[in-house]
Amino acid sequence: MAGTRDVAGRRYATAVLEIARASGNLDSWAEAVEALESLTSRPEFVAALQADGMTDEKFQAIVRRVYPDVTAVQLNLFRLLRKKSRLGLGSDIASFFRELVDEERGVARAVVTSAVELDPERRDALVNRLAQETGKTVTLETQVDPRILGGLIVRIGDRMVDGSTRARLQALRTQLERAAL
Repeated sequence: MAGTRDVAGRRYATAVLEIARASGNLDSWAEAVEALESLTSRPEFVAALQADGMTDEKFQAIVRRVYPDVTAVQLNLFRLLRKKSRLGLGSDIASFFRELVDEERGVARAVVTSAVELDPERRDALVNRLAQETGKTVTLETQVDPRILGGLIVRIGDRMVDGSTRARLQALRTQLERAAL
């Protein structure tokens, strides 16, 4: 999650999760939230949707084009956000909602950065180890960054473990500088 998210997005996401639970339709709400994120992914989209010339009928038609399966209750969420000038929270709501759904389903998302592409065997071993440590099903996103030289940087939620060669060398340099004083 790059950047700062608005806490109001969490409140809306929590409310949407409660509605989704009550209706027993979590997957449909996840799709609706993804559509909301698409509709509000750029500031100029939000500005156009919030503009004075945008009628409620036009707005509803746009939402239906983006998400044809939108239910009346989901459409009311979109309309409420527009009425309260909160469409700009779309990405924050989606981000928080994904986290809440993952928590609900016992899923942990991990981002692993390595100096070279991980082979399938190493990737599977890492998923299994992280699943054991977290007690959750782990989905893994990998990134390659040759600047870390070797090792791995693993981020799960708010936790980060930097086992990169670059970090180890920096720690060694710091220890040597302190010893020289």
